[in-house]
Amino acid sequence: MINVCEYIDDFYLDQGLDVVEINVNEIWGVLGAITQQFPSPLGIDEASPFKKVAAFTTYFAAQRPIITNLPEARFGLLASHQNAIIAFSLCVDSLHEALIKCPKRGDIILKNRIQISQHYWKDLIVALSNSLPSQHFNCVSLIYEALTYQANPDASYPRII
Repeated sequence: MINVCEYIDDFYLDQGLDVVEINVNEIWGVLGAITQQFPSPLGIDEASPFKKVAAFTTYFAAQRPIITNLPEARFGLLASHQNAIIAFSLCVDSLHEALIKCPKRGDIILKNRIQISQHYWKDLIVALSNSLPSQHFNCVSLIYEALTYQANPDASYPRII
């Protein structure tokens, strides 16, 4: 909880905003849902980092715990999509240098950070803003996985299909 709130505060400070209104109960709800209702049969402990960040993203976007919009001068029409923006940013940071524990290939560190175009980012933020864990978890997980493997091609499974 503290780490998520500090991340949000730092993000808003980087945007020039000293105050951000957060519904802490909703963040507790997100964290509780991730641990108690993880949307994969593997459970949170055995899930890949992609599934973990997808669960966080979809629950965070659905719960909308951040009330304060981002600055319109910088974010334009996406200023009110603060929850998806923060969730995506936090998850990209989390995937950078994350560890994949693969029984067949051993431990794999994701050395390279995800980078995407501004155009892709805008469309992705709109899509994530409307995501729900029960409907979009798998697709969001695949998006994170594809973006990560694009940045870290040696970490990807062999492409055979």
